[in-house]
Amino acid sequence: MRIQTSLTALSLLITLSACERGAPAPKATGHDHSRHNHDHPLSDLPAEAPKPDEPAGPSVETGSFLLAVTPAGPGYSIGKTGEVEIALEGRGDWHVNQEYPIRVDLKAGSGVALQKTELLKEDAKEFGEEKVRFLAGVQPSTAGEHELTCDVSFAMCTEENCILEKRTVAMQLRVE
Repeated sequence: MRIQTSLTALSLLITLSACERGAPAPKATGHDHSRHNHDHPLSDLPAEAPKPDEPAGPSVETGSFLLAVTPAGPGYSIGKTGEVEIALEGRGDWHVNQEYPIRVDLKAGSGVALQKTELLKEDAKEFGEEKVRFLAGVQPSTAGEHELTCDVSFAMCTEENCILEKRTVAMQLRVE
């Protein structure tokens, strides 16, 4: 009986000393990122990405996507609403991430009014894994060349990898 009491006391002592060190941390649950690679934007941009001091062009093409802004009609006239198209297409095995909150921020110089300065997923005229297409309304008030800039945030994915992107495309609206 004395041995059993000693063993019980020893077991209790071991248990109490373990509590002073703290309980072991619970294992984390959730998504296992070690199973695939996530690249992060802006820190590891590919070499073909435009540098911040370079002017934006009407398109950006990489091995994973083509992003372009183009006129959606024959031309632009003072006082008449026209449209520009902003299109994003996947390349190769890459597709547009349907869950990422895609966003287009629009800016135009004086002389051009924008119907919206922000376009979101629900504004897209076409939204699929292969292609996303927006139409943005513009209304010029003066003749000449006017720059339209589109800052686009999106994500491109393959089965193993997703890359978050923020790119800028721009075009000149020629208004007659």
